[in-house]
Parts: sequence; C-alpha cells; structure tokens
Amino acid sequence: MPWTFYNSSGEAMIIDGGVQNPAGANFDISSYKLVGNGGSTGIAISANGEVTMAAQPCVLVSNSAKDSNVTGNNTAATIDFNSEHFDQNADFASDTFTAPVTGKYAISVAVTIEGLTGAADSWNLIIVTSNRSYRLDAYHTNLAYSQVTLNRSIITDMDASDTATIQVKVNGEGSDVVDISGSGSVFNTFFSAALVA
Repeated sequence: MPWTFYNSSGEAMIIDGGVQNPAGANFDISSYKLVGNGGSTGIAISANGEVTMAAQPCVLVSNSAKDSNVTGNNTAATIDFNSEHFDQNADFASDTFTAPVTGKYAISVAVTIEGLTGAADSWNLIIVTSNRSYRLDAYHTNLAYSQVTLNRSIITDMDASDTATIQVKVNGEGSDVVDISGSGSVFNTFFSAALVA
C-alpha cells in the first residue's frame, strides 16, 4: 500500500514505494494499517472506516471492595481504584492516571459513599489534576438516606506527565465514619480517562 506524508505546506515529504498520489486525487486508506513503534500497529482502519489506535490512552478502573471510615470529618480521601478493567497504554497506577502526552482528556467518575448519618451536612467530589481541580458540592438539611452516589464528567487539558486523582470529602460527621463503596461485580465506584484531542 503506497502512502505519503505531507508537510504543513502540502508538499510531499515521504513517499512509500516511490508512488505519489496524482494531484487532487483521493487517497484510499480503508482497511489498512499505519505501522510504527518497532513494527506494532499504531492506527488500524477497517474496510468500513472504523479507526482503532492500540496505544491511545484509555483506562477504566474501579474499587473492588469497600474502604471503611475514610471521611466524614472534613477529611479529603483519595479514592482507591484497585481493579483495572483495561488500560491501553499503561497510564494508570497507584490510584493515579498520568497523561503520556499533552492533549485534552475526557474524565468520568462515580463514587458511592456509605454510612452517612443525619450529622453529615455536605459532601464534595473532587477531580484533582495537575492544572486545576474540579469540584462537585452537595448540601442538605435533612438526610434521610445513608448512601449517596456522586458523579462528574469533564474534558480537561493535561500536559505530558500531568496526573489525575479522585477525592471525596464528607463534612459534619464529627469523625471519619463514612465508607467508599466497592464491589467486584457492580461498578458503583469507578473512574475512566481517555485522550480525545
């Protein structure tokens, strides 16, 4: 399959096989691969035009078991994500996503907190990145339930080597009596991140 790389001025810089596409012609790359990185496929394009990128940063992790008594007295607890479901580029470790390249990243998170009492008056879900933090605040005056699920999605800018972690803070309990829910079969506390631009 011949291919051509062009510079920003539209001049052909590298022509595989010595064949250059005629001026103005379409270049058909369906059902082919762009190979690099020591011979592995970087980008694969199916015959129907679907594109997959094996090393594109994309991760989904969850908390597989309950973490007890981690917040409640205004303590910001970093969420434990100990179960990796996929991590395409090995960008997640120790509860932290690390951006391998500069770009825009989609981050989604859900955290279920348990063991709330009537003393709890507010809680915060915080996406902490190297550039800034994103906080969801919730308040109440009459808590009638002991479990709440907090969720947030954003697209954020990250530089290469920037990190993202997730925190929850419950306020008003007087002591750290609130748990972070976790399960091996039901994703009630999870985190995902993917490079989108």
